[in-house]
Amino acid sequence: MKKGFTLLELLVSSLILAIGIIGLAALFPAAIRSTLLTRQNTQAVEICQGKLEYLRSLRFTSHELDEGTYGPDTIDGKFILTYTVTDNHPATDMKFIEVKVEWKQVGGSGGLNRSQTMKTYISK
Repeated sequence: MKKGFTLLELLVSSLILAIGIIGLAALFPAAIRSTLLTRQNTQAVEICQGKLEYLRSLRFTSHELDEGTYGPDTIDGKFILTYTVTDNHPATDMKFIEVKVEWKQVGGSGGLNRSQTMKTYISK
């Protein structure tokens, strides 16, 4: 009796291997889409956080902290930033600031509107 694999065994094992490789190949586009969506969300968080830090660094009486809604400002051609300042909220001599970044999702379920919002309070 000779040792080795028959042609049928080789064909079956090749088919199983091909199915596994095709399954793995389908994961790569999904991973790329997920990475792109995560990158967009991270950029939006960085924009929000940067604006909040800038506003918190201003003097309490700065005109940029007067009550009202400011923006929209376009950042990198795809993110829209707006912020709202509310005076005497939740108490006298306090300001409530809400920063919002909106963008149209690219990749994945492209074309969906996304947003990221951050809030803070400042006082005299």
